[in-house]
Amino acid sequence: MYTQLAEIPVPTGAHDHSRPAAVEITYSVKDHFRNTKRNMVKTIVFSSEATHGPVSVSTALQDVDIVAQIISPSTQRRAILRSPKSGSPRYVEIWKNGLLETSLDVTDLHGDFYSDEFLGSLSFSPSETSILYIAEAKAPESKDPFVKFRFNPDFGEGLSGKRRPAIFIFNWENPPSEDGDKRTLVQLKTDGDVRFGQAIFSANSDKIVYATGYEFTADGRILGIKGCFNRPSGIWRLKLASEPPTRTEETKIHPLNIDASVQKLTSPHLSCRSPRILSHNGRSTLIWLSSLSGGAHLASSTLYSLDVTSDSSKPLEIPSPHEPLVGIVDTPGPQTNGFPGLYPSYNILPDSSALSPTGLSVLVSSHWGSRTTVLQISLKDGLVRDLIPISTLYSWSVLATDGHSRVICSCSSPSLPYEIVLGEFDETGAISWRVLDKPELPDYVSSALQGIRTKIIRIPGRHLVETIVVQGANRGNGLIAPCIISPHGGPHGASTTAFSPTTAALVIEGYTISFPNYTGSPGYGEAFLQGLIGRCGELDVQDCIASARHLISIGISKEGPGMQLITGGSHGGFLTAHLIGQFPTFFSAAILRNPVISAGEISSSDIPDWYFSEFGFDYPVFSSSASKTNPPLLYPNPPLVTPMTFATLQAASPVAYIDAICVPVLLLIGAADRRVAPSQGIEYYHALKVRYAGRKEKGSKVEMLVFEGESHPLDGVEAAKASFEATKQWFAEAVNSKNHH
Repeated sequence: MYTQLAEIPVPTGAHDHSRPAAVEITYSVKDHFRNTKRNMVKTIVFSSEATHGPVSVSTALQDVDIVAQIISPSTQRRAILRSPKSGSPRYVEIWKNGLLETSLDVTDLHGDFYSDEFLGSLSFSPSETSILYIAEAKAPESKDPFVKFRFNPDFGEGLSGKRRPAIFIFNWENPPSEDGDKRTLVQLKTDGDVRFGQAIFSANSDKIVYATGYEFTADGRILGIKGCFNRPSGIWRLKLASEPPTRTEETKIHPLNIDASVQKLTSPHLSCRSPRILSHNGRSTLIWLSSLSGGAHLASSTLYSLDVTSDSSKPLEIPSPHEPLVGIVDTPGPQTNGFPGLYPSYNILPDSSALSPTGLSVLVSSHWGSRTTVLQISLKDGLVRDLIPISTLYSWSVLATDGHSRVICSCSSPSLPYEIVLGEFDETGAISWRVLDKPELPDYVSSALQGIRTKIIRIPGRHLVETIVVQGANRGNGLIAPCIISPHGGPHGASTTAFSPTTAALVIEGYTISFPNYTGSPGYGEAFLQGLIGRCGELDVQDCIASARHLISIGISKEGPGMQLITGGSHGGFLTAHLIGQFPTFFSAAILRNPVISAGEISSSDIPDWYFSEFGFDYPVFSSSASKTNPPLLYPNPPLVTPMTFATLQAASPVAYIDAICVPVLLLIGAADRRVAPSQGIEYYHALKVRYAGRKEKGSKVEMLVFEGESHPLDGVEAAKASFEATKQWFAEAVNSKNHH
């Protein structure tokens, strides 16, 4: 059953063709036979008049060597970055009206293309004669005999090996050189050591680019950015210098360098990301997301806007003070219509605008309690409107808009895999929804999913804490299913009501699963999120055990051998280890994925600041000032781990309770984890092994699976399946052993 569920295509993006009424949906598909993830494209043609489903659907597995692609604003052109997984050869292609217009072999001009959400870029210029993208720049030529050994940090977990991201601009309509070749490829060069990503062209000029600039810390680090919204990063404006020179025989081997003057638009105390430009009625607005630098790794986001209609040679005027369009909500209530603040993903979609009666708006997916919803934000006054009825248990994600009155979303729940839904605004701003597509499943899979029930349950006495309970239909005979508690990671991650193959498969196996959103979870206001800072290992643990006991008190689960099980990864693994240590007889088995065991041991983590900030210690994170100051601004140095700090961190860690643990423990470790050192889980294994060695109790066992090449999420096709099968077997043994007592 797991394999069937895990191979359901997951929507990753979309393009709305407007005319004709058709949308193009991209999916990621797990292929267990080939042990790989593949891309799929589905084109859905529908009637613009009908209120029901599609007219026709066509599906094709995409070429596996397409790294990224984008359709131009006029919809006449499509740019494709093409490279096999081996990394060579690499091509940039421009297609016009279905025909190949031009291409360039860039294999020898730079390293890998970047298509990730943190650095990746692909953007057409206003004239549609250039595109820009991000790729790994070649190391500069040097006579230094040690250059290959010099330390040069990469971007950490999930971005290993990405060290020199650079903006490349491919133009295919420059004045021709003597050989008649019009194509040029330039690499933007800037003063200073800022690493640029997420670059886009201005809406008004082929010579102006906006990008996210990532900066080093004072001690020479690039802090890991995946899952962290608080990095030394800002929004920058880059203006290209003169026209790029024409190509020569020599420059066919090397990209042409072109200087760009830069202007930083944002403040050093803000961590900024995801620049996007929205245009309407001759006006262009630059928007971006910000969070406070340092502190909680994923706090509330704010949305900023800036009029960039008059892009020119002069620097932009930044309002002072520059207030956000959408600010931070400390505590949601009637005055905010329950709105808890912005908790979107790392990026705003490139095509995320829609028209409303008050003008242009931007649509984003955002956490709101235990679900994700679709928010419409007016660019005129920042008014936020939830487009999804609060009563629904579905979690929603925006995939694309047509820039006017249509939005394409995916939605899902624990019992319903991803549906593609079209929303259409009328002239009053009201929106109507219709399902365009849903996965075709075998009857036995659909039947099994229909038996899944989901509830969101508030935990009495724990302010705003709630848990998502997913369970099978009534088992009859008054039987209560074994309950798996699964705390999320982060700690500022969040559990939502979105579909999960693992969750569905375990519920079909006969388990109830509880996903507590403990203090520190996003989607409940900033006070709730910040309330965990300095109390990790205490407040989060208390919230989780309180949620488990509340489910017992209302008859959803019960205490006893084989009835309470627990699993979690990362900070969820930290909580799992804490709970089996602080409440050693409550749970019957535990599974930990890449857990934080000893918070004082931070030397190999790509996010060393996490171990300070989340546990209440200061760790300054600032970027450069937008305006040059003389003397330059000075910030405190990042701290070292002192004996006092180490003692405090270890006391707050699960390792402090290791002697009390007495349940079967399975560890799942990614050998290539950059976030939490694999040695933490491995040392935990050895520590439990020796403590269990002299015991005769049947439950005193510890095992460990190590996945070579897998990083923190353990999300490779083979690793994910093996993790599920091991989980199923481990918990089944714990449940079955109680039946033999």
